[in-house]
Amino acid sequence: MKKRIISTVFIIFIFSNLISAEQTDSTFTSIEYLSIYLGRYSNLINPAIIRSQAEYDSLTTELKEKYSWLEKDPPEIDFEHFTLAGDESCADCVASFSYDVQRDTTAHSVIITIIEHYGGGRGMNVFDHWFLIKKMPEDFSIEFRHEEGEPKHRYED
Repeated sequence: MKKRIISTVFIIFIFSNLISAEQTDSTFTSIEYLSIYLGRYSNLINPAIIRSQAEYDSLTTELKEKYSWLEKDPPEIDFEHFTLAGDESCADCVASFSYDVQRDTTAHSVIITIIEHYGGGRGMNVFDHWFLIKKMPEDFSIEFRHEEGEPKHRYED
């Protein structure tokens, strides 16, 4: 009888753990990216997905003419193998950023999360974020998300 009770409790314990276990979403996988510097400009830009050399040439021409782009020659990108994605954020002037880039195979999308870490500055600035990622199929979309991370400095007001 004692053995039967212990066995029953053990089985209940195993099944309750299986039922309450959090399901992990295996459709999300981290992907590698390279952060690209395309100069510094003080105007906001629209999120951009650049998949071809023609789109890139148009973008770099606009950055040079409209926003006084500081770089003389844009970096060369092989659009047969890569996609360039860019977005902006407005943060305190000494903020730092971290990034998380995930591929969702179910939703056919890439999610780029830009995490702002407050730096303690009182002034605001525009920051541009450009990412070079492995070429995605044409039916994939790219979504940008913005989050607040841990502050870099903790000041008491």
